[in-house]
Amino acid sequence: MKYHLPGDIASLLANAVAAHRKGNLKLAVTCYEQIIGAEPDHVVATQMLGTLALQTHQYDRARILLTRARELDAADGVTYHNIARLDEVEGNLQSAVANYTRAFELMPENADTSFSLANVLASLGQMQESERWYRQTLSINPAFASAHRQLARLLDHSTVDGDVQAMEELFNRERTSDSSKLQLAFGLGKAYEDLREFDQAFEYYSVANGLKRAQLRFDINHWDLEIEKLKSTFTPELFTQFDGVGNKEARPIFILGMPRSGTSLVEQILASHSNVFGGGELQTLNLAIMGAMDVSRFPTNMAEQPVQAFAKMADDYLLKTQELSGGSPYVTDKKPDNFRVIGLIRLMFPDAIVIHTCRNPMDNCLSLYKNHFSDNGPFYSYNQAELGQYYRGYTRLMKHWHAVLPGFVFDVQYESLVSNQEAETRALLDHCGLAFETACLEFHRTSRSVRTASAIQVRK
Repeated sequence: MKYHLPGDIASLLANAVAAHRKGNLKLAVTCYEQIIGAEPDHVVATQMLGTLALQTHQYDRARILLTRARELDAADGVTYHNIARLDEVEGNLQSAVANYTRAFELMPENADTSFSLANVLASLGQMQESERWYRQTLSINPAFASAHRQLARLLDHSTVDGDVQAMEELFNRERTSDSSKLQLAFGLGKAYEDLREFDQAFEYYSVANGLKRAQLRFDINHWDLEIEKLKSTFTPELFTQFDGVGNKEARPIFILGMPRSGTSLVEQILASHSNVFGGGELQTLNLAIMGAMDVSRFPTNMAEQPVQAFAKMADDYLLKTQELSGGSPYVTDKKPDNFRVIGLIRLMFPDAIVIHTCRNPMDNCLSLYKNHFSDNGPFYSYNQAELGQYYRGYTRLMKHWHAVLPGFVFDVQYESLVSNQEAETRALLDHCGLAFETACLEFHRTSRSVRTASAIQVRK
């Protein structure tokens, strides 16, 4: 095959990188592939194409390309960093620690790498090591606002200590960007909440949320429209139409509900059982659905689906979760907003175990308002009115699922679980068909990753 390169490799690489940065990923891929076609051992093009594959969720391709880039240059810290990112996505956190550590050895002044390593260590429950690496990050870059926020979340503040003072000084600097200020404000809100200075804490939380909301393009009214479409689509008639489709043998465990409602706690309890693998917040269900139907028209195209589509979704889902589980009979999928597709779960897995965590609405919404989440959302949590509107829509939808699928969803009340742990745990295990094990009462000792805003709480 001949490659018609516009000028030399260097100019083509410059075009590829420029397109990548501007978000023109199709052009970037074409340019990177042309470079590799002309020069198969071009390490930068190989690494960047692997990074782009990671960015677009092509994880198998990303693994091949990044591994090849490492073979071509074993001293490139950026490649190790990106392999560690891929390890995180695939849930292999021990490997992520090793690769971030190697990346930092090769790039000892890279604050992004030390920060990422600290986050993974926190997910693994290694809190002292996590603190050490957050402080390492701040020693490299004292203005690294996200590290300040994460450190504030990790620690319990009893005084206005040096950490709090450093956040306030940075927050009040004129040249500090709004993006950094919102991170610092979340951290300061947490610190002053620890100090029981609640008015000041809430003032910081309000500033943080306002700054975050200003960055987002989001219309809460689309949520109300989605709720009505789901309710009008997933009717008793639809379930009759597709009665008996899907996989009638498998019993995957879905833990869902509002974020900050206790989903991580319930999963940690179940994952402490010898027969359960805790999968965490998996994208597997979404990917299985997207592989079998046109999701751009969901849910209004449900009645048009061929009956074999639901078995395909179920098979694709099971294949991926079984790869993760290491042979465990049960796998938990703790993605809170799967509550939106409970009807589809029922069609895929008629005997699925669906656990819905419930929490006092004010406590649930306040806990959301106090936290900064990833760039993927939830977007509704940064404005009190929008948060309330979303919560009301969620309650309407859950009432609908209970009405059209009686007995399919098992409610777990967070407050009851916390106050009467053994009785509620026994009831939970019984519903899942699992024998009681005392390890489930000592969930905070279980060695597994928790990769959500609740990572610190479930260790206590």
